Amino acid sequence: MTAPVPNAASEKIKKNALIAMIVGFVCGGVLPGVLGLLGYLKADQEPETARKFTKWAWIAFAICWVLAIIFIVIYVIFIVSVASSGMDY
Repeated sequence: MTAPVPNAASEKIKKNALIAMIVGFVCGGVLPGVLGLLGYLKADQEPETARKFTKWAWIAFAICWVLAIIFIVIYVIFIVSVASSGMDY
């Protein structure tokens, strides 16, 4: 393992990973937040691994939001169909 070398590239990676971590924990769930955290922690020693963790944090964040939107649409459709069928009595 190499010694940590702080430079502009690792600072940019850390910044992106920190944003992914915060947005992930606040709006996306545990998985994007943990991946962002791992990207932040690996930025100095393994910048390529940190980039991969950060990329996957954003991908997991997007997947979580897409699934949440799909489930909300299905729930609304279900509620509307139950409510409309209940009015026939």
